[in-house]
Amino acid sequence: MVENDAFANLKSDVILTGTVQQSIERLTGFFEVDFVTLHLFRGGIDATNSPFVRTNYPDAWVSQYLLNDYVRIDPVLQHAQNHEEPFCWSEIALGVQQLQMMEKAIAAGVGKTGFTVTHVDSIGRRSMLSFNAKAAKGGETWKPFLVEHGERLQGLAADMHLKSLAELYGENEELPQLSPRESECLKWTAEGKTHTEIAIILGLSDHTVRGYLKVARVKLDSVSLAQAVAKASSMGLI
Repeated sequence: MVENDAFANLKSDVILTGTVQQSIERLTGFFEVDFVTLHLFRGGIDATNSPFVRTNYPDAWVSQYLLNDYVRIDPVLQHAQNHEEPFCWSEIALGVQQLQMMEKAIAAGVGKTGFTVTHVDSIGRRSMLSFNAKAAKGGETWKPFLVEHGERLQGLAADMHLKSLAELYGENEELPQLSPRESECLKWTAEGKTHTEIAIILGLSDHTVRGYLKVARVKLDSVSLAQAVAKASSMGLI
């Protein structure tokens, strides 16, 4: 059982020191599971080509996963993209291909049970922190564990989300602090919408939308709106 004071100490002992990969290893020991994985969903052209992933899964399974392009059918990834509450893998309904994938994962040494905690930040960037073990702790599934520790686990996922962003973009490179509205306007611009169309979608005036986009362009140090959109996408801000 994970005690409250242990969670309180986890931030300084695991989150604030070392790399994301080192945190993964420490979390594995802390929760007494077999494997931990952090997956940061990226936007723009990086969404599928270069996701930010840190894991201690066996190299053989990672290679098999990549070789077979399992990211297309991974049931945990698909579920995490549509749910914000912690969930047990046993809750997911599997298709034929997904069931075959999970059977191959178990054959490769991946545990039979797992749970995932997702986090979505203020501008919509999503990450998932997954724990995998041969057996659930304290029962047949991880559900009782998630019910008891869900809030603290979500706080942990938020900390790991921020640490991953810092590592991805460089701790010495401060990300522009776009407001949610500025990010929304840039996102719709990236979709090809005009100022007027964005104003209608968001229920704002055309003047207000132009103002948000101007501020976003300045924050991103861009000479044009197109450059601002490209920068925001590459930085994972939209």
